[in-house]
Amino acid sequence: MGDLPYRKIVFAGTFDRLHEGHKHLLRTALKLGDKVTIGLTSDEMVSRRKGTKNIKDFSKRWSDLEEFLKIETNGDRFELFEITTVEGGADTMLDLDALLVSDEISVVENAFRINDLREQNGLRRFHIIIVPRVRTDDGRPLSSSRIRKGEHFEGKKFIY
Repeated sequence: MGDLPYRKIVFAGTFDRLHEGHKHLLRTALKLGDKVTIGLTSDEMVSRRKGTKNIKDFSKRWSDLEEFLKIETNGDRFELFEITTVEGGADTMLDLDALLVSDEISVVENAFRINDLREQNGLRRFHIIIVPRVRTDDGRPLSSSRIRKGEHFEGKKFIY
């Protein structure tokens, strides 16, 4: 293990219209883990959710995420993979030390559920790292859905 608290941190998301909230999560993971493994939601999985009209396609989301991570890490500390389920494989990964999630209650509840599945699968439970969402100066979380609805955040103040 390197100088960081975790060997491998995993987290997942859609990462549509990569914004400062996403970047904050990614940077936090990179500060805590030697290796950061990110599950990117498949187009098929996105299509099963409500309110997902106008989400960029998988290849565009992948390239935007990869481009940002290469700048932040010189391209050597991250791994991307496609996920097709809410668990994203975290319920069966052997070398997982921690799962990083935002403070959205459904996401946190899912992390606990995945940890229970890991235990049922005979695997060690992971640490759950909860990172508060970046908020705009109106107190609301910064989100891709707000951007898709036409809100612009250039020059706005963010609360971390």
